[in-house]
Amino acid sequence: MLAWPDETIYEGIASVAATDPERRAVVFDETVWSYDDLLAESRALARGLADLGVSRGDVVAVWLGNRPEWIACQLATSLLGAAMVAVNTRYRTHELEYMLEDSGASVLVTEDALLGRDYHEMLATAVPEVREQSPAEFDPDSIPALEAAVSLEPSADLPALRAYDDVLKTGRARDRVDLEPASDPEAPAAIFYTSGTTSDPKGCLQSSRSLLNHSAHVADHLGVTEDDVGVATLPFCGIWGYNTLFSALATGATLVTQTHFDPGETIRLVDEYDATYLTGLGVMFERMLEHDVFDPSRVETVETGVVGFISKGFDEELFERIESTFGFPLVQPYGLSEANSQIFVGDPDDPAEQRKRVGGPPIHPEIEARVVDPETRAELPAGEEGELAIRGYLLADGYLGKPTATAAAFDEEGWFYTGDLAETDADGYVYYRSRLDDALRVRGFLVAPREIGAAVEDHPDVRSCEVVGAPHPRHGEVPVAFVVPVESDGDEPTSDGLEAFLESRVADYKVPEAFEFVDGFPTTEGPNGEKVRKTALRERIRDRFGG
Repeated sequence: MLAWPDETIYEGIASVAATDPERRAVVFDETVWSYDDLLAESRALARGLADLGVSRGDVVAVWLGNRPEWIACQLATSLLGAAMVAVNTRYRTHELEYMLEDSGASVLVTEDALLGRDYHEMLATAVPEVREQSPAEFDPDSIPALEAAVSLEPSADLPALRAYDDVLKTGRARDRVDLEPASDPEAPAAIFYTSGTTSDPKGCLQSSRSLLNHSAHVADHLGVTEDDVGVATLPFCGIWGYNTLFSALATGATLVTQTHFDPGETIRLVDEYDATYLTGLGVMFERMLEHDVFDPSRVETVETGVVGFISKGFDEELFERIESTFGFPLVQPYGLSEANSQIFVGDPDDPAEQRKRVGGPPIHPEIEARVVDPETRAELPAGEEGELAIRGYLLADGYLGKPTATAAAFDEEGWFYTGDLAETDADGYVYYRSRLDDALRVRGFLVAPREIGAAVEDHPDVRSCEVVGAPHPRHGEVPVAFVVPVESDGDEPTSDGLEAFLESRVADYKVPEAFEFVDGFPTTEGPNGEKVRKTALRERIRDRFGG
């Protein structure tokens, strides 16, 4: 098993490259970057960023799609001893402004547009000075820490923007200038922001030791080697996409990427490059299955698949359809920004009923996990639901600039309390149930809303369901189900009908106190897709029972 206990991300990938510098590292837009190409661009970029004043301990924000330049930015900042902030590609102006201010980024690297979003216009709204000043005079009042903005596409309308190619040219001109590589594997290497669905997003400080070693361990768990070819569908700016990226590079494999997921293009890339593993959301696999160009013969080289049912909830029928059509066993990973992605992942050889659950065994023996009582933090026995706590090399070094939040989540013994409801089994597998904030305390029992929602979704006239808790004067808290009916010309489901349907499927205290029929759910966008805004649903029924 690969491990780099004393190397940074740059040093680790350089070690991989040393065995075969000309091996394919990244394929993008049909251009092949060897490992040597990737490192050469990273070194030039590092010198160019150093010329802009970036040094150890600084922060560089990167707002790019999945392309080689994104990877070069991470390797370059690692070489300099700086930390890279992964900016969500779907962010809007106020979110960009918040992240630049909160992270204290001194440099932003971006492109002109992606996914129909005008990055240059959003940047100019957040930092108006880019319209008014030349790069040499750039000194913004709006984001005081920002000293330079770099774009892959320069713009005459934004004179303060530096061209990425010019930064590279400067770096190459300084090629003979000594640049001592940073060598502290414990220093922050990347900052990932939480989704911020219930509070302001928090920046999670991840070190090289955490990110590089965990990515290698994930690859080992999934059986990925230097002979494999993966296709990147998940955004690098999210911890899952990041681990997928470096799981390939840390083993010397080849990663084929596109700026963003496109089902037809993903099918073409799998087919053209004989991809052997594929990671993505359930909805991504579904869109590939339903695309006009899909044919099972075009994906027959894929041997390993990791799927996450995040945005729409678990769909057993879709899970089985993906497995049978693609022809490889799926596993569902558990992870989060504070502790890396794919922490607990099922074994492809596990029975299907196990693989349909989110989680599995720890992907490395140094990862410790326990389930505790949310109030006392006393450890609970296997099979009993409580809050999941994790300890090990893979944890973030707390939240950037938020000591109170850090102290609340990370204790003095090194345990991180995830805020997730989970359970363990007799074999040490860890299974996610729901967010603890979403979990209900009904008549003294902890209840995972997803369990109730899944039971409701078994009804043939229900398309999807979300369950939240409402205050109740007698029971304290009761479940309420928001139901999106199946579109049909027949009868729509009723509250009485659903209640009768659930009587033989769940315990009586799990039957929702009320059913709300809706056309859809309020959502917020994260790096791995949309998430339902449970707080908005709770607000709608807060006074329903006068509790």
